[in-house]
Amino acid sequence: MGLSLSSSSSSSTFFTEHVPIDPNPYWEPEPGDHIYSERSGGLYYHHGIYVGDDMVIHLMAPPIIYNRFSDPCQKCGYKRNFSSGVIKTCLRCFLDGHSLHVCEYRFSKPAHEVITMATDCLEWNYLFGPYNLLTNNCEHFAVFCKTGSKESDQVKTIFKKVLL
Repeated sequence: MGLSLSSSSSSSTFFTEHVPIDPNPYWEPEPGDHIYSERSGGLYYHHGIYVGDDMVIHLMAPPIIYNRFSDPCQKCGYKRNFSSGVIKTCLRCFLDGHSLHVCEYRFSKPAHEVITMATDCLEWNYLFGPYNLLTNNCEHFAVFCKTGSKESDQVKTIFKKVLL
């Protein structure tokens, strides 16, 4: 079950559509793009901001089980099941073997402002606040960087389904 951020969804004023990008070894997202990747068979999506040079800034939940013995990524140093908060990883670690998608917006900040906001949140981790599934998750982070507003269509969709 995927959660759509499509223009047919009345829950968001920012997204115009979910735009999947076909895997292509020659394609690279643009700096400032809000990217996401499917997790758990489409149950949810992990979101982040592509900042260029094959790197992504994103918000990670604390791991359920810490694995201090995992080997760090050779490119970015990321250790799976070890890091949390706003982090910067390579695109490969962000995708974690899943496909890449990009969110298109009707209105958003210019790319350089999006990257500056994501970088500020990374450097000043308290700026964005700790991870909270319902009020401060990775989608909230990416939308905040793009628009200045903390929103999560995934959370809104879940609440709509629960309340119906």
